[in-house]
Amino acid sequence: MTAGSKLLLSTHLVRPTSAFVEWLAWHRMLGASEVAVFIDRRAARAHPLLTALEAAGMVRIVPVGVDPDMKEEPHNSALRAGAMERHESGGYGLFLGPDEYFRIHSTAQDIAGLMRGAGGADVLSVPVCEAGTGGHERHAPGPVLHLARPVAAPGGAWRSVVRLGLFAARTPEVPVGPVAGDRPVKWVDGNGALLPAPHSRVAWARAGQGLGMARASVLRIEAPASDTYILRQQHLPEKQQPAPERVLARLADLAAITGPMHGIGARAPALDAAMAEVMACPGVAEAQVALEAEERETLARLMPEAAPPAAPAPLPETAPEEAGAMTDSPPSPALPDWFAEIHTGGARQGFYTRLEHHAVMCIRRDPARLVVTFDNLSNVNDLSPEREPWAYRFVRNNGASHLAVMARRKDWYRCPQLIAYLEKLSADGLFAEFAQVWFSGTSMGGFAALAFASLAPGATVISFNPQTTLDAALVPWEERFGMGRARDWSLPYSDAAFEIDEAARVFVLYDPFFAPDRRHVDRLEGENVTLLKTWCSGHFSPVFLRRANLLKPVMQHALDGTLTPAVFYTLYRERRALPWYRKALQSNLQERGHDKLARIVSPAFRRLRREAAE
Repeated sequence: MTAGSKLLLSTHLVRPTSAFVEWLAWHRMLGASEVAVFIDRRAARAHPLLTALEAAGMVRIVPVGVDPDMKEEPHNSALRAGAMERHESGGYGLFLGPDEYFRIHSTAQDIAGLMRGAGGADVLSVPVCEAGTGGHERHAPGPVLHLARPVAAPGGAWRSVVRLGLFAARTPEVPVGPVAGDRPVKWVDGNGALLPAPHSRVAWARAGQGLGMARASVLRIEAPASDTYILRQQHLPEKQQPAPERVLARLADLAAITGPMHGIGARAPALDAAMAEVMACPGVAEAQVALEAEERETLARLMPEAAPPAAPAPLPETAPEEAGAMTDSPPSPALPDWFAEIHTGGARQGFYTRLEHHAVMCIRRDPARLVVTFDNLSNVNDLSPEREPWAYRFVRNNGASHLAVMARRKDWYRCPQLIAYLEKLSADGLFAEFAQVWFSGTSMGGFAALAFASLAPGATVISFNPQTTLDAALVPWEERFGMGRARDWSLPYSDAAFEIDEAARVFVLYDPFFAPDRRHVDRLEGENVTLLKTWCSGHFSPVFLRRANLLKPVMQHALDGTLTPAVFYTLYRERRALPWYRKALQSNLQERGHDKLARIVSPAFRRLRREAAE
């Protein structure tokens, strides 16, 4: 093995299928020299095929504790894979699902050669293409790559080959976390073209990049045949098996896929040789035959020949009195998404603490990144079970850990109990556990993001339309927020202007035309403070940015460490297409006595709209 040719391939299995031998052989043919299989520790030694493959040195079984929600296991296993890759060197890492096949479309013979051909790239992110069932209905145990099937165009998901020892963590799609040694990273797409930073789904989509696949792609074959899909659902825990109507809907979607037909072409002889090598290992052939027989028996029990081929597995029969009880009982209330992640049956570690006037929620997703958010005034009146912490979905979609402070009153977090609780979290080392910490919020929450930043020295703050304090002695001109001004401003963390000195970066977004906010921002000083002007947004910068489809990109740049004034103002040019901006600009000009300029705003706005349409 030449230096740098190592390829650490990782995956998570609920249990091996009869297609696993081909999956393993395919990727060994592409250079996989080490294969780590994460599997429930309670069943790690219960599968003869995996035991035989491990004894032969073909795979390494990694027993793990799995979360009750199996949908979260790919993400959890990717984190585990990232931790393994961080401590390796001299090659590359790749995380794939057991139904995902890495494809090389260039002349490279293996993945190491593919990376060299991409100019020695550190990361290669390629799109995932979904394969349809192609009209195949009956389950055929064993290999699946030889069956012709249509392949859809890339759908926006990615998988990444990553230089070992470079990143601190990964998701199933991309590596994340600080780069070892802060060295520059060459990150390319499936065409070999450089991908723009930040390296994320949002940034790539906005830049129109990331879907190139001239050099490589990943093929997902979720359902080699309709029967196979139904069979694989039986491997899930009983409570997580999809309802029959969902099975039928998914099969209909897969059957509707059209596109170029998949074929392995010139790689067929090499795959045959790789499969023969795997099957020749002691005990593998016998275990494979037994597994194929087990699949046939299971499918015969689930779907007798008289049943329609694509019918879902029959539901257990229910006694009449049981059926009546089930009908009469009210449905179980759905848990809010954030609570579903951390409750007893959830997939994440974390906690929820209910204080007298506030609640604090923590979800641990990424050991390297923590986002701390504070609710704004509009959230205070929402006491419904469906209430979500501020920026919850954005943080979740980025796979970052989340500490959220939710308020039940308009108190600007002037509460001794809450302050003592946050101080205890800091003293217990919660913030110090993470390599990167962000604080964010808007208005009242923007104040809190600034005011409590000193609890996590080195954090980054993203604050929208903040107040620095409502202490009348410091800001006698502030006449808004009567309920807030009536709070106890003698408590600690009451003047945000004195709490940001130890922050690494402080981004403050505000409308300089809106005097009440501008006067607060004028109190913020320091080389770590970056003011980003959201002209004509008033006191509603996040709403304005959201309507211009800019809020997520701005937050994404902040989370990725690439937010600069140049980046922000390039993005902010998009505001010109927003009617809100036109009306606010006209009103502002009229208020300043520039009637002539105000009259040309609408024609200019219409011209921009026409140019954009063309």
